Amino acid sequence: MEREILAMHKGENCPQRIVTCEFCEFPLPAIDLAEHQEVCGNRTELCHLCNRYIRLRERYNHEIRCTGVPDNVVGPPGDVRAPERDQGPQRRPPNDFSRKRLLLTIAITGIAVLLGSLFFQRKTESSQVH
Repeated sequence: MEREILAMHKGENCPQRIVTCEFCEFPLPAIDLAEHQEVCGNRTELCHLCNRYIRLRERYNHEIRCTGVPDNVVGPPGDVRAPERDQGPQRRPPNDFSRKRLLLTIAITGIAVLLGSLFFQRKTESSQVH
């Protein structure tokens, strides 16, 4: 394969190139992405506005249409006192999920850079020996 075509292949067409899941941002080979996202997109998360569980694959459209009116209320257990019941569902801090994803991305990138530099260093050392 020509060098120019190889670079394009590695970046856009190679089934072994690393891509990330749109739902969990897990890095995996492109060939495995569809199967992973089929399972991952069916996971649910609680919408803190309407108190319903929403599939991750439907989250974007739900957020656009969500009125915040509880339909399918996930109620607290019966022994909860009235003041606690009136507070509604607990909300997580708005940037908590984004912060975790950012830290995971930084960690994965750091490991990839470290492994890449070690590999490049070994390759350079072995080519100097010959």
